[in-house]
Amino acid sequence: MRRDRPGRRRGSRLARGQAGRQRAPVVRRGEIWLVSLDPTAGHEQRGTRPVVIVSPAPFNELTGAPVVLPITRGGNFARRRGFAVSLDEAGTRMAGVIRCDQPRTLDLAARDGRRLESVPEPIMDEVLARVVAILA
Repeated sequence: MRRDRPGRRRGSRLARGQAGRQRAPVVRRGEIWLVSLDPTAGHEQRGTRPVVIVSPAPFNELTGAPVVLPITRGGNFARRRGFAVSLDEAGTRMAGVIRCDQPRTLDLAARDGRRLESVPEPIMDEVLARVVAILA
């Protein structure tokens, strides 16, 4: 029978050898977080900016790296092509557009992300529909 080190539960994250790893914050679909997107390359959104979480909470908890979409005040190409969802009349403090054409996964804990607010459900429904249309 295998014995774990004293003070560690079998099957816990620490018992699996991840003692030095930061625990990811619990994040839910529809939350807006402020996070650094750097490093980036090419046409990717860069810098510290808000992102919206699009992956469901169980995925986020399991992986510690939710799928996010950047929010920008620019995004003219995405607006013209129908890849953006506006937050301007969504009732949020955050203004701009959600770039549905630039999904990526981020370790929010490693990037010192912080939660700002949440997007209304009808806006998230539109965001998810556009992401599905892009990926279909």
